[in-house]
Amino acid sequence: MKNIFLVSLLMLCFFTGNAQSLNNYRYVIVPESFEFSDSKNEYQLNALTKFLLQKYGFETVMKSAEKPAELQGNPCKALYADVMNDSGLFVTKLTLVLRDCYDKVVFQSEEGRSREKDFKTAFHEALRDAFTSLEEQGYDYSEAVITATPVPAVEGEVASDTPQKEQKALPEEQEDAEVEVVEVVEEEAAENAVSNSNIYVLDNAEYYLEETADGYAFYQKGMAEPFAALIKSEKENSFIYSSINKQGLAYFDEGGDLVVEFFDRNKNKTVKAVYTLQD
Repeated sequence: MKNIFLVSLLMLCFFTGNAQSLNNYRYVIVPESFEFSDSKNEYQLNALTKFLLQKYGFETVMKSAEKPAELQGNPCKALYADVMNDSGLFVTKLTLVLRDCYDKVVFQSEEGRSREKDFKTAFHEALRDAFTSLEEQGYDYSEAVITATPVPAVEGEVASDTPQKEQKALPEEQEDAEVEVVEVVEEEAAENAVSNSNIYVLDNAEYYLEETADGYAFYQKGMAEPFAALIKSEKENSFIYSSINKQGLAYFDEGGDLVVEFFDRNKNKTVKAVYTLQD
C-alpha cells in the first residue's frame, strides 16, 4: 500500500513539475518538416502541429519565419517542437516532444495512435491523440526569467539586478491611473482591430482575419479565440487552411472573397465555402 502511494506521489510531482516548466515558455518554434517526412509540411502535419499548439495557448512561429524581438534577443525563451514517428505496419504512432534551446526535453506526450488506413487521416488522428497529453497539462503562461541575457551598465552608472522600472516606485494614485489608462487603451485597440478589419459573411455569420507572422488567424465576430488558421504556402495567394476538424486550401478570389476548399469525408467529396467580403 505504501509503495502504491509513493508511486502515485512521484507521478504527481512529475506532472506538476512538467506543467510548471511548460508555463515558463510563451513561444514554440515549429519546423517546416520533421525528420521522418519526405517533403515540407507533408500531410500538412507541421501546419496541424502549429495550429494545435496555438489552440492550447502557445504563440507559435515557423522556424524559417522572422522571430519576435524578444526571441531575437534570447532564443532560449522558446521551446522547439518535434514529432517522433514510431509507426508500425498497422498502427500509426506519433509522439509530441518540446525541447528547450539546450535540446533538453521539457515535455513529451503519451504516444498518439491511429489505425486508419489513409496516411493523412492516420497522421492527423494520431497527432491529435498525442496532443491530449498537452491539454491535460493545463498550460497557462507565466512570465519567468529564462537564461536572461545580462544588460551592460552604461559608463558612470551602477549596474543593478533590479529592472529600472522597479527602482522607482510610483505613488499609489498615479499607479492606479496608469493601470486604468492601459486597460482603456487595450479595450479600444481590441475594438479597433475588429472595426478596421475586413468583414466576411457566410450563412449570416460575420468573420474577420487577423494577420500573423505565418498568414492569418480566422475569427468569427464576437469570439475571443480563432477557430482556424490560414498558413502561407509557397504559392502566392494560396494558404493552408487548418481548423479543429477540417484541413484544406484557401485563397482570395478576384472580388476579394475568401474561398476555402476541403474534403468532406461524410459527403465523400470536396466542399467549397465562400466567405463574402463586405463593402
